[in-house]
Amino acid sequence: MLNIPHGMAIVSLKCTNCAGDIELDDSREFGFCMYCGTKVMITRDVNNITVEMSVKDQRSSLKPLAAAYCEKGDYERAEEMTNKLIAINAADADIWRIDGVCELMRGGYPFKDVPEQAKRSLENSCVLSGIKYGKEYVEKLAIDVLQSPAKSGDA
Repeated sequence: MLNIPHGMAIVSLKCTNCAGDIELDDSREFGFCMYCGTKVMITRDVNNITVEMSVKDQRSSLKPLAAAYCEKGDYERAEEMTNKLIAINAADADIWRIDGVCELMRGGYPFKDVPEQAKRSLENSCVLSGIKYGKEYVEKLAIDVLQSPAKSGDA
């Protein structure tokens, strides 16, 4: 519960990163999302309040969030994050790997063939990190994901 002094107004915002609810007192210039930790800067004008987030803040908060969603099997939310991250920095091998794993698992691998989007994302990850792409690489990723504590229920 927020301890707000008498006469101070509360500003309700949505986090631009994870869409979590943020409540700040109107005297603050910034705050943090309690769900993903994103720092939000508040700019004021006479008619409204807007939230700004730097590209660096987006990268630093979205990447671990995408990895966590992927590890827990929430591939749709993880891919929302990776799509934003790829738009910010398409040269990050880790982002492509997370995106590829999400596509791989959503596509029903190992019971079905590797989806084309998963191949493209994983190939991009390999090229950027200097790893050889191939069937063995895909199988190792799938085994790692399927054996992760979040997937086996140990977490």
